[in-house]
Amino acid sequence: MLVTVTAMFRYVVLGLLRDGGRRHGYALMKRYRCLTGLHVNTGNFYRELQRLVCDGLVRSATPASDGDPRRAPYEISNAGMGLFDEWFSAPLRWRPSGIDDELTIRILFLSEAPRDVARTRLAGWQDVLWRRMKELEGERDAAMADAERMSTEFPVLPLLLTRRMKHVAADLELLEELRRVFEQWARPSVASPEPAVTQPVARRTHTA
Repeated sequence: MLVTVTAMFRYVVLGLLRDGGRRHGYALMKRYRCLTGLHVNTGNFYRELQRLVCDGLVRSATPASDGDPRRAPYEISNAGMGLFDEWFSAPLRWRPSGIDDELTIRILFLSEAPRDVARTRLAGWQDVLWRRMKELEGERDAAMADAERMSTEFPVLPLLLTRRMKHVAADLELLEELRRVFEQWARPSVASPEPAVTQPVARRTHTA
C-alpha cells in the first residue's frame, strides 16, 4: 500500500536514523516498509534527507567500504537527535482522523445523489472495505508468522495491522448505520388524506 508523505515524515526519517546508523534513502525505505507494511517512494526519502541536511538535522556520512558507491549514506546530527527526542517525548497531539479522507467527503454528498445511485454506492463502499479487511487479515497473519521466526525483532507490524483492521471495522459499522439512517430518511412520508370535498346540495324545484 503506497502512502502519502505528510508533515510528520521528517520524524519518520529522523527516527530511522536515531540509532546512529548510516543509511541511504533506499535502505530507509526498506526499513520503513519492514516496520509498517506500507510503501513510501524512495524519492520521498531522498527529498526529505536533503531538507534535513539543509536544516542541519542530518549530514552526509562516509560510505562503508563494502557499500554501494552509487548510494550516499546519511547519519543523524546531534541537533537531529535533540529534535527527535523532543518530539517523541512531547504530549501526543491527537486529532480525530477522517476529516478529509475520501470516504468522509463522499458521505457528505450522499443525500445529493439519486436514491438508487446512493444505495449502489453504499453497497460498493462496504464491499471495498470487506475486501480490505480480508487483505489486512492475511497481511497480519503473515507478519505474525515472520515475528515468530525473528523472535529478537519487536513485533510492531502485527500490532499496526491489527489497528488498521479495527479502523476498517469501525468504518464498516458506520456504513451499516449510515445505510439504516439513509433508508429512514429516503422513505417517502405518508401523505395526509385529502380533505373531503363537500358536494353542493341540489336545490329542489317546487312545482306549483
